[in-house]
Amino acid sequence: MAESDNGRVKLVFVHSKDEVHKKTKLERIGKLAREQKETVFNNLGHVIDLELLQECYRRLDGNKAVGIDGVTKESYGTKLEENLKELLSRIRKGAYKPQASRIVEISKEDGSKRPLAIACFEDKMVQMAAKTILTLIYEPLFLPCSFGYREGMNAHEALKALMEHSNRNSNGAVVEIDLRKYFDSIPHSNLMQILREKITDARFLKLIEILLRSPKLVEGKVVLNTRGCPQGSVIAPILSNIYLHYVIDDWFNKIRKTHLVGIAEEVRFADDLVFVFQHGQDADKLYKVLPKRLERYGLEMHLGKSSILPSGRKAAEEAIKRGERLPTYKFLGFVCYWGLSRKGFWRLKYKSRSDRMTAKLNELREDLSNCLHEKTQEVISKMIRIVKGWINYHAISDNQRRVYSFIHESRRILFRWRNRKGGKRRLTWTKFAKLLATVGYPKGFKTISMFKAS
Repeated sequence: MAESDNGRVKLVFVHSKDEVHKKTKLERIGKLAREQKETVFNNLGHVIDLELLQECYRRLDGNKAVGIDGVTKESYGTKLEENLKELLSRIRKGAYKPQASRIVEISKEDGSKRPLAIACFEDKMVQMAAKTILTLIYEPLFLPCSFGYREGMNAHEALKALMEHSNRNSNGAVVEIDLRKYFDSIPHSNLMQILREKITDARFLKLIEILLRSPKLVEGKVVLNTRGCPQGSVIAPILSNIYLHYVIDDWFNKIRKTHLVGIAEEVRFADDLVFVFQHGQDADKLYKVLPKRLERYGLEMHLGKSSILPSGRKAAEEAIKRGERLPTYKFLGFVCYWGLSRKGFWRLKYKSRSDRMTAKLNELREDLSNCLHEKTQEVISKMIRIVKGWINYHAISDNQRRVYSFIHESRRILFRWRNRKGGKRRLTWTKFAKLLATVGYPKGFKTISMFKAS
């Protein structure tokens, strides 16, 4: 790699003829991005080489849904080196064109549908290669308020941050923001302009644009994607985080120091946003100006799902004196509410959303109704994995009652399923409980603390 100064901005060139190992190239990019955040990167296309594509192949999950060509990881790997060399040749010649993604719609809790794009396996590899490079460049720029699709910045960390910020204020406010169809709304021109501020490699940018515009199969017709980053694609998470970093995170981090009176914090998990304010007047300011900011970048705030709410210990106490409770709001599958601690002071608490918990239990009932012909042991093993997954996410501070309720209801559902199977002697609840105990069905759990260590 060679470096040259371009005014106040440093351009970094990755030469195609150097003999540096691919991993060293990636490490160099990451090191420069961390240590010199003003760096602008050029000639990134040659970082995508055979070794990087092989690594992407290894990292991709072979159990994921296949694209319209029906090619699986296993079948692609039968001639892996030959396939990868041919793919790399097309990428470097500018002849690579992704196949259409298959669109699958999944139901949301409000009754609407969320479209997921299922790309072909080869296209997933190209997306992952581009994602790897983009992550190295932009990860050092992301702020601590940004959670989701980042290593070590999961949903539990976002909930801990929200609790910490909220409990700090005695009589403040929160602003919950819902972005209307965010992933499908990102304007390509705006996103590409943002990428050009850090990347000047025309060929690499062209590849990103090709991936953005990847066609999709809609009602049997191939349609070019002209707007948004389809959810489900490998590259969508990093691109969506880059866009909201510039549109909201970095902007809010600046205006809170210059235009707001009190302490103001943001917690963002992908496109779910909550702002916490020391003073209500600052919350009012943001709520008025944010729609204009979003509109400028082609996004829209869902007014029906966004609101300003009072928040804080003193606000909770005053609400109780009036015979009321502070209004709740939703974040990452939980209801956020103010309740009394064991020591008698008011603080933010979380509990699993009842609608989503009910939906999950109904999903278990439906799945089991289609498994009456399967072996009991195999079905119970599947249930254990599903229930443990739910517990691992929901077993947090103050939510133990909901988790125990979920476990109990899942056992009842399984009990009824077992006694509906034909040719089987009915079991009593006591005998069934012993059966579950022998196979290690979840009974207890370890609670994840939402309080950050001092």
